Amino acid sequence: MLIISRKKDQKIIVADDIEITILEVGRNRVRFGIKAPKHIPIHTRIKTTPATDEQAMPVEIEAPSADPSDVEPLPVAVGMSIRH
Repeated sequence: MLIISRKKDQKIIVADDIEITILEVGRNRVRFGIKAPKHIPIHTRIKTTPATDEQAMPVEIEAPSADPSDVEPLPVAVGMSIRH
């Protein structure tokens, strides 16, 4: 497992086309946004207590079908260049 520390508005780039941006850091949780091509599914697994095999199934989240030109770009983190 790779462990990375980031601050608010900083980004992590995965495989050149997946961008994870830290949106908010609170006392007990972190909010982040994931930008990825539509053909890449994004899953989440919520585990707060030991889960059975049935409970450990990933949940698929559907991305909104908005036109990419309607989406406002996120701010660039300090020390990172804008990719086109």
